[in-house]
Amino acid sequence: MGKGIADDAIRPLLRALDDAPVHVKQLAEMFRKHGQKQKRNTSDVQNLDSAGVVHPLQDGWKRDGKWEPDEVVAWGKGNRPDPSEYLEADYIKKHLDQFENGATRIYKKDSLDDWGPGNNGTTYVFPTDQLDAVIKAADGDPVKLSEALGLPADFFVGAEVELRDFAPHELDGLQMPSGNEGGTDADMWIPGGYLPSGIPEAVISIPETATGLNNGGFEPSFWPGSPRGLDL
Repeated sequence: MGKGIADDAIRPLLRALDDAPVHVKQLAEMFRKHGQKQKRNTSDVQNLDSAGVVHPLQDGWKRDGKWEPDEVVAWGKGNRPDPSEYLEADYIKKHLDQFENGATRIYKKDSLDDWGPGNNGTTYVFPTDQLDAVIKAADGDPVKLSEALGLPADFFVGAEVELRDFAPHELDGLQMPSGNEGGTDADMWIPGGYLPSGIPEAVISIPETATGLNNGGFEPSFWPGSPRGLDL
């Protein structure tokens, strides 16, 4: 088969991307770059244009030109601006509303026991209902689950895994991630509160008593959240 069919499918999408705002082009490139799927065919080509950006984020970026996605990322972990400087207030509110029924974090149990549920006073979380849907779709396959969460494919292979559910009243300091938090992957983080797979994420505050055997020795009874096992 010649390349003509693929070209005919791709060319209109590339033109659509050419017409997209600069911030959408940059976000599309970030989602494409950091996505876990390495092989695509022409039926997946819609993921290569601006439609690959989670739709609310396409419209949630401020149009004042003060910040572009590449610039936010380039400032580096520890120096990135507050999301309110480049995201619309309504977008941030709607994003955090997704966590109104509670949030969940997934851990390797040995790391959780050693260090507790936080990292320098915060932890990333997902809406409980949406994470449960991802876990159900993975159907016990640790590789599928790892990839859906933007982690190396073997991250959960052979590991004992534990979920920690945080009730709505335990979501202290719930906020949009800035990319400066402990536990942020400096090379893979994308501004806007979504993983490349489209799963929303946020950050909550973790108290000083939420430590593990290697950094303070507080037991889980001092931690926020409730444990839940997960078999993979």
